[in-house]
Amino acid sequence: MKSFRDIEAAANNIKWFENIKDVANPEDPICQNWLSYKAWMTDKLRNEFPQHDLKVTSESIGEIPLMLRDLKENAVGLTREIEISVTKNVSIFAQTFASNSTLEKNQWLIDLGNNPLGGKLSLIKGIERAGLLFTRVDLGEEKILCRRSSFELNSEFIHLVEAFPPQLNEI
Repeated sequence: MKSFRDIEAAANNIKWFENIKDVANPEDPICQNWLSYKAWMTDKLRNEFPQHDLKVTSESIGEIPLMLRDLKENAVGLTREIEISVTKNVSIFAQTFASNSTLEKNQWLIDLGNNPLGGKLSLIKGIERAGLLFTRVDLGEEKILCRRSSFELNSEFIHLVEAFPPQLNEI
């Protein structure tokens, strides 16, 4: 797995679940330490993995991404994909989508560059994560666990999908 696109390509006919136990054992370290983590992932990474590295792997304007299509939004907007190297051989992948109407009200999203989304969102008073859902994507032998959520900002939404590889169980 080299990018979020690899995960998305394998995510045919996925179904999202409200309960983590529908996709994985909630007692697994990956579930307890990552998927069910409710605070800002940016802070977790900064505190527990200070050497982590964030890199934008893709940024483009287009239709709503595949893993968000069940939202039934007929939107065009910015899709931003990142890789977060947690340790030497373990990365988390994430994809953010903001519709053009969201971008019009939140121009700063266009200029994030290699800065974490959570770092900016955490500074906005009253913003909360909503609609936390889970799925599993089989990518060859690997079972990639994903979570999806949205953030409401100025009556618009930013959608986020995060993908956690099984190697996170071992760190």
